[in-house]
Amino acid sequence: MPVNYSIAMRSNPQDPDQPKKAYARAQIRGELSLKQLSRRIASQTTVSRADVSAVLISAVENMLEGLREGDQIDLGELGKFRLQLTSEGTATAEEFTANHITGVNIQFVPGEELKGLFTNITFNLVPTRAAAKAVLKAEKAGETMVDLSKPTDENEEEEEEVTNPDDGGSPGTV
Repeated sequence: MPVNYSIAMRSNPQDPDQPKKAYARAQIRGELSLKQLSRRIASQTTVSRADVSAVLISAVENMLEGLREGDQIDLGELGKFRLQLTSEGTATAEEFTANHITGVNIQFVPGEELKGLFTNITFNLVPTRAAAKAVLKAEKAGETMVDLSKPTDENEEEEEEVTNPDDGGSPGTV
């Protein structure tokens, strides 16, 4: 199944005076909730959905605790989670203190099987959410032409909007 993408014009944050360039943006088809994931797992095993949910919730809680304690969490073929620090540099190690640490991120390193998942991936160009919204608005107004070159609210493109196709919603983007 191909991955849907749209094209977004973005400026260089390090040099906003440069002209914008076109970049790919993955389009999210939907979201697999904990309830839906539990249901899928339960249907493939002899474990109830409630038990699967309890195990998944406990797994997440234990992963968070392990990360807080400085552990790397290895989930086999899925991959590994570990903490990554961002900090301000100092001229010498003696000058460095914990006050120079500016943030903590979670780094994900995909497992070999997950890396291989993207080997033969194909891509399908689809309209941006803003373009689809403009076309729908024009269609409702009885218009046959849409000017997609009009400026749009950049925050609209940045918002994460995911709808569940199972609920009759339409795909969104990230």
